[in-house]
Amino acid sequence: MSAANQLSRRSFMRIAGGAVGLATLTACAPAMAPSGEGAPEQSVTVNFWMWNTYAPPADDVLEQGILAWAAENGMNVEISRDSDTDMASKLMPALEAGTLPDAFFTDAGVGVRLLDAGGLADLTDYWQPINDAHGGWLPRLKEYVTRDGVIGFMPYSIDTPMMHFRQDIFENAGITVPEGQWTWDEVRDLGLQAQQYTEESGDPKVGWGFGIVKVQHDGWCDDLFRNYGADIWDETGETIILLDQKSEEATRALNFAKEAFDMGLFPNDAASWDYSSNNKSYQEEQSIIVINAASIYTWAEENKPELAEVTGLAPKPKDARDTTNASLRYCTMMSANTKVPEAAGELIQGLYTSDVYAPWLEKGFVTNVVHEYDTLPMWEGKRAQFNQAANIGVYSGYPAPYDNAAMADLNNVGSNAPIGTMMVRVLIDGWTTEDAINESDEFAKQVFARYF
Repeated sequence: MSAANQLSRRSFMRIAGGAVGLATLTACAPAMAPSGEGAPEQSVTVNFWMWNTYAPPADDVLEQGILAWAAENGMNVEISRDSDTDMASKLMPALEAGTLPDAFFTDAGVGVRLLDAGGLADLTDYWQPINDAHGGWLPRLKEYVTRDGVIGFMPYSIDTPMMHFRQDIFENAGITVPEGQWTWDEVRDLGLQAQQYTEESGDPKVGWGFGIVKVQHDGWCDDLFRNYGADIWDETGETIILLDQKSEEATRALNFAKEAFDMGLFPNDAASWDYSSNNKSYQEEQSIIVINAASIYTWAEENKPELAEVTGLAPKPKDARDTTNASLRYCTMMSANTKVPEAAGELIQGLYTSDVYAPWLEKGFVTNVVHEYDTLPMWEGKRAQFNQAANIGVYSGYPAPYDNAAMADLNNVGSNAPIGTMMVRVLIDGWTTEDAINESDEFAKQVFARYF
C-alpha cells in the first residue's frame, strides 16, 4: 500500500466504531522476550488497565486472580478498571499523551489502531510459550493477530454471538429441536412452526426477532451472506467481488431472507429497530428466536432465571459454510514505551494460568482462546454451544485473514453498509435482488478505490 493511502493516527481515530484497522502496519518497538529467569523482583510495579464487562462477578474474580498471581510472583500490579465502552476514548488519548499503561486489555479493533500508530510492543516471542503451556491456540487466531509478521496483541477472549431460542415453545409445539448448529432452512421452517403455535395458543410471538436496518447490530444478515458463500471482498481484502464473482450466492441469500419476510417471520417494526431492540424483544418474551451476544443468556440467568431455564442455545446457523462470526472482545497488550517490559511480559503470560483465567471464564459470558480450557465443566450442557461457536468462528475481515481501514470505512456506522443495505432494499423497499446487488457493489468499489 502506498504511503498516500495509509491513514494517519488522527484519521484512524475518526473511524467510527473502532472495529478495524489498517492491514499495513508501522514498526513497533520490540519488547524483551520471556526471560525464564524466575519472578521479577518485589520492587517491580506493572500498571495494568482492565475493563468492566457486562458480568461484574467476572471482573471482580479476575482482579482478585491477578493480584494473587502477582503476590505469588513477587510483583506489584496496579490495576485500573473502567467501562469497556470507554476503551477507545481512554486508550487513544493516552497514546497521544505517552501515558499508556505497561500492559492492558482492549478489543482487537482498538488494538489494531494502537498497533498501527506504533503504540504497542512486539509480543511475537510470547506467542509460542503461551501456545505450548496451554494446549495450543484456537483456530484462525494467529492469522488474525499477525500483521506484517508482527504479533502486537494476544487474544484473551472470544465473543461468540449465539442463536437464542425458546426451547419450551418448540417442545410444547411438538417440534424436535436440532442438536448443535442448525441450518438456515431449519431456522426458517421450525421458527415458522413455533410462531404459528403461539398464534394458535393465543399468545402470539415473533418467529425471528431480527432487525432489518442498514447497519446491523446482531449480525444475522452478515452471517447469512457468509453462510451462503457470498462475499463482498476477496481473500486479499483489497478487491470487491460481490457482483463479479458472488452475485449468484448473494441472490440466493437475499431471496431466502425475502421468503422468510413474506412468511411473516420478522417483527412488524423490524425496519426501525435500534441496538437494544434485539435484546429487549427476547428479554420481554416477545420473540422466539434471536441472534445476539451470549450476554442475553447470562443476563437471564442473573435477572430472569425462569427465562434462562427455557432458553436453548446454538451457534449461528449454517448453509454452504458453517462459519459464524466472532470477535476478540479482550486482548492483552503491552505499551511500546513501558519501562518494565520483562515484568509486563511475565504478567501477560500469567493472565492465561488456570488460577486466573478459568474463574474469569466461569463467571463471564465469553469463551476461551486456548484449548486447555475447552474441557471446563462450564462447557457442559447449554453453554457447550458457546465453546463450539468459538471453535468455528471467523474474525473481522473474513474471507481475508484480517480487517483493514477500507472495510472499516465501508461498514462504518451511518454508511450504506452493503449487506444491511441490500436487505433493506429487497425486504423493505421492494427492489429486485439484481438492483440491490449492483448498488452495493458500486458503492463498495468506490470506497475501496480510496485505499487500493
